[in-house]
Amino acid sequence: MNFFKKIFNTEESENIEIDDNTAIKACIALLLETSMADEILDDKEIDALKITLIKDFKIENDEVDELIAFAKENVKDSTSLYEFTRDINDSFSAEQRIQLIESMWKIAYADGNIDKYEEHIIRKVSNLIYVAHSDFIKAKISAKEQI
Repeated sequence: MNFFKKIFNTEESENIEIDDNTAIKACIALLLETSMADEILDDKEIDALKITLIKDFKIENDEVDELIAFAKENVKDSTSLYEFTRDINDSFSAEQRIQLIESMWKIAYADGNIDKYEEHIIRKVSNLIYVAHSDFIKAKISAKEQI
């Protein structure tokens, strides 16, 4: 009942904090989904994932392996992408969502080959997190230029 009071009471609802950690874990899970889409998780993709987490998401180097292990469990137990994208939609700005799509493209490009399954997942996530198609394409081009 207190939860609903906080939502509908404007004074208290301003103090509700979003759990960014949950959204970051959702991002890691989606990045991992991208790297595993072609059913081959190679070292280049894992290295790209780690670099992306450190550079793009400002995650400390000593936390990366732990978060990836946590994400692997979540991905294994997940039934759909929606459970991850919901957290991102609740927590991320439009720019952050576009950055996630670009990061997913970086992971996909890491092994030098964009698999149709990788592209499918990125496109699906892009739609679920309301990234415009033009931003989807810009993110793809930007990621390719950075590789």
